Amino acid sequence: MKIIRISKKYYQKLATLDLPKEVNNTEGNMYLLNYRGNEKVFKQLFHQQGLVFANKLYTIEMLDNMKEYLPESFFIPDSLVAVNDDIEGFTVPKFNGVNLSLILKSKLSHQEKIYYLKKVGEILEQMHNIRAYTPLKDFYLNDLHESNFMVNTNKKQLGVIDLDSCKIGNNLVSASKYLSPLALLNYVSNKYQIMEDEKNMGYVNPDENSDLYCYEIMILNYLYGENINNLPLEDFYEYLNYLEKIGINQNLIDLWAKLLVNTNNENPIDYLNSIKEEQVYRARKKVYQTFKVNVS
Repeated sequence: MKIIRISKKYYQKLATLDLPKEVNNTEGNMYLLNYRGNEKVFKQLFHQQGLVFANKLYTIEMLDNMKEYLPESFFIPDSLVAVNDDIEGFTVPKFNGVNLSLILKSKLSHQEKIYYLKKVGEILEQMHNIRAYTPLKDFYLNDLHESNFMVNTNKKQLGVIDLDSCKIGNNLVSASKYLSPLALLNYVSNKYQIMEDEKNMGYVNPDENSDLYCYEIMILNYLYGENINNLPLEDFYEYLNYLEKIGINQNLIDLWAKLLVNTNNENPIDYLNSIKEEQVYRARKKVYQTFKVNVS
């Protein structure tokens, strides 16, 4: 992988990439870097030595080596950045758009929001085929959540960002927002592979079930209007019963119930168009809680 070398003086003049408060960023500072006429995002890593740093370098090197197998929607690290000869991070091509976490809370139409949620499902289908038909067998998004996707509404495109947290090859597992000790997934045994190796930063060993789990939590969050991932088990099933009462497609209810039983998760993409805008309003946490009070 090529190295972009910049001076400390040039680095200090770089513009910071402004991130909305809804967008999680815990691994590095983000800057805008124009390199030979191309706009890039420079991610300056907080950890610049030790195992965490070595794992990041291995991950982005693997992504670069395997980029011929990856979809165009994947924004892959393309250069290391050295400040005064010390490697401090890497660059990614800049995606001109809006973070998906903001899109899902915006005034954009319900139909458009479903369109982009389906795009995430399409990406998971592509990754299934990549694992099946290319040398890239151990490849999962791992840290799959709303903030790690970007949307260009003019071109109707969805891009995948923060791929340096993916599971690829023999890298160590990175932390994942929805795969945590407080997540609903802990209510089912022997389905999600809890990590015991202390070298890994992650909690769950990623596989197809864990990626689909995160994707379906994203969809449920869109309906609930907040993070549903940390609900007690009984509350989660009560909410699914409520979704059934307001007419949410039974196939979706069944797939969400499968998340916490010992059977493989399934991609819900084919059923997302069945969700009506009126059902989204009724599925919101505040409306749901009002319903619970009225029937108690």
